[in-house]
Amino acid sequence: MPGDEEVALAIYQALRAQGGISSDEELRKAAGVDADQAGRGRRRLNELGLVQVVDGVLEAVEPDTALVRTMDAYHANAAEQVRNATALQHLTHSLMTLYRPAATRDPSQVEVEYIVDRRRKDRTLVALETTSQHSVDAMHPGPMPTAQVLETSLERDIDTMRRGAHLRAMYPLVLLQSPRYSGYLQELHEAGVEVRLLDHAPLDMIIHDRAAVCLPADPDDPGVAMLVVRGAALIRAYSAFYDDFWLRAVPFPMAEPPGSGAAGLTLQERAVIRLMAGGLSDDQIARKMGVHRRTVQRAVAKLMERLHASSRFEAGLKLGQDPELVKALRPTPSGGPSVPAPP
Repeated sequence: MPGDEEVALAIYQALRAQGGISSDEELRKAAGVDADQAGRGRRRLNELGLVQVVDGVLEAVEPDTALVRTMDAYHANAAEQVRNATALQHLTHSLMTLYRPAATRDPSQVEVEYIVDRRRKDRTLVALETTSQHSVDAMHPGPMPTAQVLETSLERDIDTMRRGAHLRAMYPLVLLQSPRYSGYLQELHEAGVEVRLLDHAPLDMIIHDRAAVCLPADPDDPGVAMLVVRGAALIRAYSAFYDDFWLRAVPFPMAEPPGSGAAGLTLQERAVIRLMAGGLSDDQIARKMGVHRRTVQRAVAKLMERLHASSRFEAGLKLGQDPELVKALRPTPSGGPSVPAPP
């Protein structure tokens, strides 16, 4: 029994020989096939575009003409698919990013993402900064990263500000003792970042557009994991926390130079003493300030020598009896009265 392709070829040759056939009976006789074979053969010729009906007469189509028509139909179909895919992409984006969150997310809902992988942390920070449109508020307690990281960070800050975002950054006062870091602060200031300095920052924190905050899962060991917190309820609290420290900090151009503090103490020594007065151990103070433990011990020893104390406990007692030193340990924000340092 001949296959569909053989039957189709027999019908096609009969059509070409007679120039056209007007009835099924005539077609079967001309091609020498039965009714079933004739139906299958015509379907195959229709698929190939090798037949057409003109005024009720079935005619053969030249193979070259059928090929051109097939390619035209393919291109038209491909273009339609591209248009449909683009429309589907736009619809999906609107549904997932606008309407679905509006319908399902409670504005007070809190979302916390726990990130351990270092590369993923870096990608997350870069993604948040490069998409920030309104503000980026950063607090960095130290230690400072490499010069290459600082340069890359400055470039991203400049790009963010070009989009119209306002950038604020807080750093420890002890950076003024390093020409390299004080130079970096000057570059930030000249680029348009609003910079302020404070004795110490409690933790590393970045708030993006008042919508997401990045902070370490463990402030005493910030390299372990990073938290990304979203949700209006917590973001407002973190923003208030940041603004409180911002008001206590000193604007960078007006910050006093190292060694100019009252009572003959350097900025670093004053920060150490304030943290010690808060009950922190030498190791905890060193981690918070990003310095070596010996640096903390030297500052504590200087205080004990100044107060003629034989122990940290005795130094704490005498500290409250030295008005000049107590005054030296209270930061004075620009344009405002002295305020007690936070514990």
